[in-house]
Amino acid sequence: MKRLKIIGLIFIIIITYNTIRILDQAGVFTSIEPVNAGKEAVIASPPGIEDIAIDNETGFAYLSSEDRRKPGSRGDIYLMNLNDSTGKMVNLTAGFPKKDFRPHGISFLKTPEGKKLLFVISHGDNKNVVEQFEIKGDSLKHIKNYSSSQFISPNDLLAIGQDQFYITNDHTRKKDLLRTLGDFIQFPSGNVLYYDGTRAKQVSEGIPYANGINISLDKTTIFVTSTTTNKILAYEPAMETYELKPVYSYDLGYSPDNIDVDSKGHLWIACHPKTLRFLKHVKKASERSPSAVLEVIYQPQYSGKFSQNLQYLNDGDPLSGSSVAAVYDRKQGKTILVGSVFESKILKFERDKP
Repeated sequence: MKRLKIIGLIFIIIITYNTIRILDQAGVFTSIEPVNAGKEAVIASPPGIEDIAIDNETGFAYLSSEDRRKPGSRGDIYLMNLNDSTGKMVNLTAGFPKKDFRPHGISFLKTPEGKKLLFVISHGDNKNVVEQFEIKGDSLKHIKNYSSSQFISPNDLLAIGQDQFYITNDHTRKKDLLRTLGDFIQFPSGNVLYYDGTRAKQVSEGIPYANGINISLDKTTIFVTSTTTNKILAYEPAMETYELKPVYSYDLGYSPDNIDVDSKGHLWIACHPKTLRFLKHVKKASERSPSAVLEVIYQPQYSGKFSQNLQYLNDGDPLSGSSVAAVYDRKQGKTILVGSVFESKILKFERDKP
């Protein structure tokens, strides 16, 4: 009997420890002291600018929009010229005929031949696909789409060739109770796929809520965010197989979403400082959820590998649920656009060079 009591006590201690650890990672004990990255402007936008890709040659920003508070509604891709101070946004896919076009993660690519492409994850009624558009000046021309039975819950993608891309599945099972419980215990059900132009294959697995993905400027390191564990993961891609070899992971302190890379190779990551408040925000717009933007520097030659600077932090206003921080490097400084999962507005920061 005494032995059973000891085992029971040990079990309670383990459960209590893990519950506190998970709540800590969810930001329950985190205090919010606002930090501002520079001159801030709130710009009205279509709902749910979840991801943004910027062409630094033109200053054109491509914004992925879907009203996630209206299930079944259609989304679109918008253009914002960052050299135009009006903040005007133009719908580039208004004439795209698919009624179930619902953009999520997007990736901009300029090919060696100079062609500019935009790859877009779309959650259709019956299946998830990746739509490819060619950028023609200030318009988009639809080229083709890609599909696979392995596109189970695609979140973000990284285009690396004319028909080649990496894509994250935040989960490898459809939505159900077990999937929700798995998120709470940080079950590693996410993965990364490589699509070679014909088919998809798994190149990394066992990632709790695999989310944003991007690549270093020298193309030697691929980064993936794990939202439920607050981590960014660094991988070396194999040249022939495209398999991803894990080399380092780093705890960001907040739950990360999408990743952008600036002209210096610094990573800009939008985060959810308090994930339980974000879950309340998912259910109700009036429940405000803090937003954060981290500038993360990866220096593999040093023992620490990663370092970070907190560039922005709020307590849910003026923007809740930040999902992307995209950077436009101007001669005079940086323009930073911050989008979110649900809001009908974005934040714009202007930072002068020191």
